[in-house]
Amino acid sequence: MKYFLKFVVFASFLAVMFSACGLRENPLGNAFGNPKDSDPLKIGTKPKLPSNKAELLVGKIHFADDKGKTFDLSPKTRFDGFAQSASNMQGASKSPLLGSPPSSPTGDYFSLSSPAGAILTVWALARGNWLWGYTLADSVGFGDARVWRFRFFKDNQVMLENAKTFTCANAYGTGVIHTSCDETNMSQRFELIPMTNEAFLLKNVGTGRCLHAPIGDVFGDFHKVSGIYLVTCTGGNNLDQQWYIIPPPFLVKPLYNR
Repeated sequence: MKYFLKFVVFASFLAVMFSACGLRENPLGNAFGNPKDSDPLKIGTKPKLPSNKAELLVGKIHFADDKGKTFDLSPKTRFDGFAQSASNMQGASKSPLLGSPPSSPTGDYFSLSSPAGAILTVWALARGNWLWGYTLADSVGFGDARVWRFRFFKDNQVMLENAKTFTCANAYGTGVIHTSCDETNMSQRFELIPMTNEAFLLKNVGTGRCLHAPIGDVFGDFHKVSGIYLVTCTGGNNLDQQWYIIPPPFLVKPLYNR
């Protein structure tokens, strides 16, 4: 019995050690940095909120091949402009950084909204920058940077590909960045967990944590940028972890003014 207890304690110790090591895996997979570096971009593991001014930016350049690149900061909101952009990008995506165009099936374009109206948005176009949440009214200038499509995999897993940058959402620390799509990187995979109210949770496969947009004062926070985080998934009071698919705002305009 004595030796058995020692074995259990030792086994528990090893489990904790391996778990701790796993937490230090590179969230970018093999794409960039040391495989055991949990912060290869050196941006910290917690997102820092940008200013409340809703403005599409290039952002910080993290990858050498983004230097000198011309980024399209125009607020494309019309479908014909988007279609042309997608057509041009398809030709350019034959040899992207991490390989070929998606081998997995893709769906239609949409936007993701939290119950409080935070729309998942690329704010800075350069790869490696954080994702944020803005209302439709405040993000008109972002155009299709707030539009996404799913890449589908088995077991209800998806990747989130942005319509403007053609990059994918990637778990990074306690937040989410966008970077080159890599179908082998589990930090870019999310499990769709349906709810009874037509919403769903997005559980990151690599971290086991859920996409979260904090809800404070729904009316008072309406014109404030919302942080996008990854938190422990909860089964009960989880309104701030729920997401809705809404039509992409290519042609529509808000029904109200600020």
